[in-house]
Amino acid sequence: MMYRVFTAALLAASSVSALTISSTCQAALTGVATNSDANACLSASSLLSVVLQSNASIITPVDNWLKSLCSAAPCSNATLSAVVTNITTGCSAELSSSPDSSASTLIPLVEQYYTTARKIVCLADSGTNCITQTLTNIQSILGTLSISNIGDVITKAATTTSLPTNITCTDCLKQAYNVLNTDFPSTASSLTSELDSECGASFTDGTTPADIKSTTSDNGKNSAMTLTRGTFVGSVLVVASSLWAFLA
Repeated sequence: MMYRVFTAALLAASSVSALTISSTCQAALTGVATNSDANACLSASSLLSVVLQSNASIITPVDNWLKSLCSAAPCSNATLSAVVTNITTGCSAELSSSPDSSASTLIPLVEQYYTTARKIVCLADSGTNCITQTLTNIQSILGTLSISNIGDVITKAATTTSLPTNITCTDCLKQAYNVLNTDFPSTASSLTSELDSECGASFTDGTTPADIKSTTSDNGKNSAMTLTRGTFVGSVLVVASSLWAFLA
């Protein structure tokens, strides 16, 4: 299951990176990176080093970005709304193939899932950010993760039938499931069976691994809304694709 999700995410990134980004979209994405309110909570400008070093591994700059993001105060709904509006307006051509990519659809979804997503990306395993750890493990299997060689990585992923458990069944991913299950139990329940099959029943027992800590102190709660797994994955892919467009 996790291998399928990983491959799908790479394919989504690939399809976006292959686009010719319009000048209006470039302006919108640059505007997000340079806007003081958005940059204060999203630290988007710190991702510029990824673009400037297209042949280098993204892991160090992404790790630096995550440290900055997780130490910053969270975004307000007003800032999130402004970011989504700017991107969906400026990048309307690039997002036209994505279903429900209008600002009116995405703003409530981003506002709802933002706190949970922030909790997950700010988890750390013995001091190492969980996203950084996962990317490092993937890189050791599939090769250097850089902007310039995403095509090669996708080719390798497409011909690999499975990924080792140090990628798919880590304490980091267990705690990410725990966070999702706490905030959105109906969404997490759709994953439980496959996770139990792949990683064992203890993976979804709700216990927090001793080595996993949060690197952010805020504990905001999301509103109690029922969303389908498809809606969650779809909204995440749209946001991830927009980020990849900025990097590409």
